[in-house]
Amino acid sequence: MTEANITLQKWQDFVAEYVCTDDPVPDSQWLRDKGIVVIRNDRGYVHGLFSYEVRTDISIGTVLHVDNVKAVEIVARGHVLYCMREAMDRLLRLHGCAATYVAVDEPNMRLKSFLSDAGFVPRKIRYCAPAPKP
Repeated sequence: MTEANITLQKWQDFVAEYVCTDDPVPDSQWLRDKGIVVIRNDRGYVHGLFSYEVRTDISIGTVLHVDNVKAVEIVARGHVLYCMREAMDRLLRLHGCAATYVAVDEPNMRLKSFLSDAGFVPRKIRYCAPAPKP
């Protein structure tokens, strides 16, 4: 992860909520309502990941919410994001979603350009208010 304040334990707890390690059929994990998709190369190196959850949006119905988008494009520019987009499209189709929402942390120009080229447009804005300290 590229977040300095995330400990290994915090990451493991987060992952535990999203993955199903006892599923004997890997393809059936695509049918889960939430999960983590990891993009890795032939050697097993992780180049990107995102978490997702299928939810109901009051205005358009079932939607795929994608968050925690991380992509490292050291060698093949565009390839990692392209693979992530393919995975999002697969999830969208399998779950019968009307749209995909992608939440990003202050997008860099590369990610912003990729999302725009892939047909994403700003639709909803999320604001975050930290809880007051006691």
